[in-house]
Amino acid sequence: MSKYLLVVFWFFASMAHAQTPVVFVLAAGDNVVVTNPKGQRYSALPTQRLLFGHQIDVPKGQRFSVLVLKTGNRRVFTGPANLTVIADTIRLLNGPAAKVFPLAQEDLDMVDQWIKLYARPRGSAPGSTKARPEDGGELDVIHPVDGSLLLTRTPQFVFKGDLPREGNLMLFDSKGKRFWVEPIESEYVSFPPAAKFEWGQRFTWEVRRLTGGRVVSGSFNIASEETARALLEARIPDLPSTLPESLLFYGMRLQMAGAYKEADDVWASLGISLTLNGQPTRLR
Repeated sequence: MSKYLLVVFWFFASMAHAQTPVVFVLAAGDNVVVTNPKGQRYSALPTQRLLFGHQIDVPKGQRFSVLVLKTGNRRVFTGPANLTVIADTIRLLNGPAAKVFPLAQEDLDMVDQWIKLYARPRGSAPGSTKARPEDGGELDVIHPVDGSLLLTRTPQFVFKGDLPREGNLMLFDSKGKRFWVEPIESEYVSFPPAAKFEWGQRFTWEVRRLTGGRVVSGSFNIASEETARALLEARIPDLPSTLPESLLFYGMRLQMAGAYKEADDVWASLGISLTLNGQPTRLR
């Protein structure tokens, strides 16, 4: 192989290596800061993947916990500490030695699934469905997010913005048959007992004006009773003694199942919000 080809091979191999996640952030104190190879600084947040060349500053008294993807070990650093991500691990430049713990295989599998599902997290709109009615304004459907898995048989809709005059919320079953029609009189819509929702049902829905014309639409599924019970029984209590890593794994499980409403509650307890494509943001 010529010297030129070797240089080209080394260049592309280095580029690929630089884009490969090395660590997965599990927990970070409010003031932990990451600096990328371009010199850009931002808050360290759970679910972030850090690559070769990232620097991390952990202030005094702050905690920073990561999964090293190659070894499957969790490393917990306590500030003041300075860290750098190298080829296959995270290196302590100065500060107290890290505490190292193994992770359960089910947690490792969950992180692997998460990284594959959200391969290239980017910023996106919040988890809501938007429409611009012809009569002006903007309508957001805050809940249920399109494609949600509901862990209850009593769905509720939450709207924000300009409701259509004389609008109806129409539900259709999995065969496209009209299931229920409910007038929209406020931003909160619930259903009477006569609307008998069952476990495992799938629905599409539309907001329509009485005079005709669809404003916005979406879908949701009601979980099977077994799935709902399993996800709710796995709930991690948000107590002072609860590790943020435990809350994170529960939130990830809910998010990947599509139980976005319950997942949002977990993210809020961790001080973050998460877009539907896996991009974390610090709550202010």
